[in-house]
Amino acid sequence: MPICAVIFDRDGVLSSFDLESAAHFFTPRVPLSLWQIFDRWEAWGSHVGFPRSDAEEMRFFRGFWDALCDDLGLGSAVRADLQGLDYTRYVVAFPDTRGALLAARRAGLAVGVLSNFSLASLEASLAAMGVGDLVDAACAATVIGAAKPAPRAYQIAAARLGVEPQECLFLDDEEACVAGARAVGMTAYRVDRTLQAHALDQGIVADLGVLPELLARLGR
Repeated sequence: MPICAVIFDRDGVLSSFDLESAAHFFTPRVPLSLWQIFDRWEAWGSHVGFPRSDAEEMRFFRGFWDALCDDLGLGSAVRADLQGLDYTRYVVAFPDTRGALLAARRAGLAVGVLSNFSLASLEASLAAMGVGDLVDAACAATVIGAAKPAPRAYQIAAARLGVEPQECLFLDDEEACVAGARAVGMTAYRVDRTLQAHALDQGIVADLGVLPELLARLGR
């Protein structure tokens, strides 16, 4: 079947997390490392459940920051800063991200994002990255009720784009997620941004600049 859509993972494929800027915000306010905060965030999610909507996400963060401040004895000013934090400011698109999405759109393909992101605000993060206008369907695992590499996750993403899995090109930075895509019939490549060159015959790309070549190989 011809390729009619391209589906991307977000983290490690379309974006990175600006740890330096995040540390600049948290270090003067919270006596924990970023990783310790993240561990507490994961534990909080396991305890109360990760949000499935924007409204649930607001309550999720409010409860998390209140619990953290209460536990660490942090003052009202820090509490207000944390409650006002928009994490999407730290989600940064790679330099080749917008160009790759534009290439897909110019080829007449639908564009999707399928992420195992555990928050509901995937669309907001894509908008903050400056690419929300180029994405037709954004599917976060917590919202769609399925996570990669489960077949259902890929099937939902394809359905949201109005195509069959066999009509999708899929790119992810995790081998298990790439294998899951192939298992449902998608053409899939692993993105490894640590590499200096592509290894297309092995199903690996070093960046998204190769997308036009991949599409040409696939007849698009």
